Amino acid sequence: MSKYILLAFFLALCAGTLQAQNQWKPKGTLYSDKNIHVEIEYLLSLDGCTGQSSYFRYRITRIKPIRDYYINWRFDFFNCDNELKTQINSLHIFKKTKAGVITPIENSFTSKKMSNYFNEVRVADDLPDIGSYQPKAAFSMEPIAINGKKDIQSGDSTILILKGGYLRPGASWMWYDGACDGTLLGKGTSIKLSPDRTTTVFVRASDTNPASCISTEIKVKQGSLAAKTILGRNIICEGEQNITLSVSGGKLFGQAKWVWYVGSCVGNKIGEGSSINVSPERTTTYFVRAENGNDQTVCQSFQIVVNNKSNIPNGIEGTQSISYGAESVLKIGGGYLAPGAQWVWYKGSKPALQQVGIGATLSTGRLYADEVFSVRAEGDCNQTEFISRTISVSNKPYQDPINRSGKTSFIVNGGVIFTEPSNVGKTDNYKITIGSGGRIGWFASIKLTSKNNTTAAFQTNDVNLTDYNVTGYYSYNGEIVNKRSAYTAGIFLGGYKVSAYLGGGYGTRTLLWGIDQYQYGDNGSYDKSYASHTGESYKGAELELGLMLRLGFFNLMGGASSLQFKYTDFNIGVGFNL
Repeated sequence: MSKYILLAFFLALCAGTLQAQNQWKPKGTLYSDKNIHVEIEYLLSLDGCTGQSSYFRYRITRIKPIRDYYINWRFDFFNCDNELKTQINSLHIFKKTKAGVITPIENSFTSKKMSNYFNEVRVADDLPDIGSYQPKAAFSMEPIAINGKKDIQSGDSTILILKGGYLRPGASWMWYDGACDGTLLGKGTSIKLSPDRTTTVFVRASDTNPASCISTEIKVKQGSLAAKTILGRNIICEGEQNITLSVSGGKLFGQAKWVWYVGSCVGNKIGEGSSINVSPERTTTYFVRAENGNDQTVCQSFQIVVNNKSNIPNGIEGTQSISYGAESVLKIGGGYLAPGAQWVWYKGSKPALQQVGIGATLSTGRLYADEVFSVRAEGDCNQTEFISRTISVSNKPYQDPINRSGKTSFIVNGGVIFTEPSNVGKTDNYKITIGSGGRIGWFASIKLTSKNNTTAAFQTNDVNLTDYNVTGYYSYNGEIVNKRSAYTAGIFLGGYKVSAYLGGGYGTRTLLWGIDQYQYGDNGSYDKSYASHTGESYKGAELELGLMLRLGFFNLMGGASSLQFKYTDFNIGVGFNL
């Protein structure tokens, strides 16, 4: 009987204790001035995450009916995910409100732990001022869970991520191996790990008074890891041998080894090791896996495609004889192109072959001489031999025997120099040119005058001047002498018939006036002399250009010369090609 009395007493004591823990508890003054005094009280659940909510209410101990009050305030708490949240509240106190307890209609909340009981209290005279707010806490709360893959194969990695929890400003999540004060693994809300054995990972906040640790176990299965891929050439040509295949990635555990198969992963075994040489005669698939008795990884496969070699064509189809200036279309007959290869056409002869097209057909374009066209397969899986076809061109027009094939000739040309077309045949200045070449060549020229012995006794710039500061008098008799000399060299280029030439060198031009001289005191005796016109006489750099026409054995040359770009004359001449 006594034990029942003790049991009843124990139950009563527990009920009383529970009731005492669930009583309303004051948490200080919410707001106070000379007119009102408001306190806040809470009824907190021992564990709000089991379905039992927490509550708050107001207690007014002093109030004078002066005006309406709007008291806006907040409190912060941790929810069931240990996340810091805020509760925003507004208390409207009317002038007619009486002292006592005020319980809001919505005063329940789900909380695991309180961060603060009131915060950011503001008073307004009309509508509540809610504003924006970030919750605060002076301590950290541990996460509620560690998520991520926790059953892995040896050599694999996993990423662990924290769920819930709160870090106060300045704190960090710290990860440890084996114990909460074990080896530090890293920091942050997540961590990537590659453990080689089953291990327990702990995490907590780095506060001065840190939150509790939480932990999780990562189970590591010891065994080989399958290869990630097989490296090697996946396209080869028939006849190629000793193609190397090798394992990439994966890991062998214990006594395991890489085993190779052909056809399927349960087909014919062809070797062991991290690499193997194969010589397939046709397209074949190879397999590899790690084996240690009955402990086997999944297979990795690799296909080698074997392409046939290109074969030389049987021949080239198309017209073999065409008229001058016509064209032909050539076409390959027979043969075989390996994948990735192509037919490539050339013209000419070795070693000066010129590529002219790609494909099974070729348009030759207009032909003016006999030509040889060749074709072969080029690209993957070998290069075949050439096959060729010669196209003959008939009805060719007559061609000059001189330079029809671009042969070099020696050139001699002589001509005259004049300043106006009307002066042709009335000049005393001549030009001689020699040179050599075909399409491109060189030349050298010299300009001479037949008036070399004609010299000036005087110099002047004024044709009307008669006093030359000597005894007697003089007058201009109308005679003009134009003396030229030059030495130039340069190049010519162009066709075999018509070429342009350009050269440079040194030249002079002297202009003389005829002078009649009369002597005083000698019965008016008369003599003839010359005066140099200094304003129209030049010497210095000379530039010349023109055209050369070759007509079989003969040639014609004509052009212009400029002396210091102040004086220009023209020349024309005829010569021989030797």
